[in-house]
Amino acid sequence: MLHIQGICLGPGKSSSVQDSELTFGLRLGTKQGVETHLFRVDTAKDLSTWSHLLVEGCHNAAELVQEVTTGQIQYFATSRELSCSWNGQQCMLSVHIDNGFSLFTEEAGVRRHILLQQPFERLRMSSDDGVRMIFLDFGGPEAEIQLDLHACPKTLVFIIHSFLSAKWKWHYVESFYNVTISE
Repeated sequence: MLHIQGICLGPGKSSSVQDSELTFGLRLGTKQGVETHLFRVDTAKDLSTWSHLLVEGCHNAAELVQEVTTGQIQYFATSRELSCSWNGQQCMLSVHIDNGFSLFTEEAGVRRHILLQQPFERLRMSSDDGVRMIFLDFGGPEAEIQLDLHACPKTLVFIIHSFLSAKWKWHYVESFYNVTISE
């Protein structure tokens, strides 16, 4: 669920709900790039329900998973290890929903040396080249990093977006209304 990004299409801006198809799309991050799947629904209520359930599913998955490390991301049936490279050095990237981003080296499955740590709150921008590079900007020239993921970065980008969305919901929406949001 964390590898999915929802896009809600609905009716076009110039058409009404009654005279157009209601659709939504899902973008799935894969090692070959992004796959998009389009779904049609019958009513605006169905579109709203699907959108709500998909967003809630991503938030629940983020809460359940908590942390993803580049070596753990598996593309369905493939189980190849996906480390990354930073400044010419092989390393691993961990994205933790509470602790943020950590770059580290690993030997025999044990974390050895932390190369970089940044909290989510410092992330100013993320982007990718759609092929294998991800760019993370934590503010300031020293805090801009380029990582070669050796595979399409979209899966990791979608996971980062899912974590950020879940964090926003938990920390801002719940504290604003002074309630706990649960299903």
